[in-house]
Amino acid sequence: MDLPQIILLIVIVVVSVILIIIGIQIIGLLKDAKETLRKTDMIIEDVGFLSRSLTRGSSTLSHMFTSLESGMQLVGLVTKAFSSKTKK
Repeated sequence: MDLPQIILLIVIVVVSVILIIIGIQIIGLLKDAKETLRKTDMIIEDVGFLSRSLTRGSSTLSHMFTSLESGMQLVGLVTKAFSSKTKK
């Protein structure tokens, strides 16, 4: 073998080894990205659950305050009716 062929063979082997190492690193990065996306999905699901719970809770509070307001109006009407009857 001539010297240029030996150098070319060494360069090809070195480049092949470097490409294999880069491929292994990329596979590791993709696995980490997959795990990160899975965790992010779980967090987003939890946030969605919390927001639905808060919405449900605020709607319940709104209904409760509306009911209390209606009850207070009813009490006001009843007291007006009784006070007008007692004045007559």
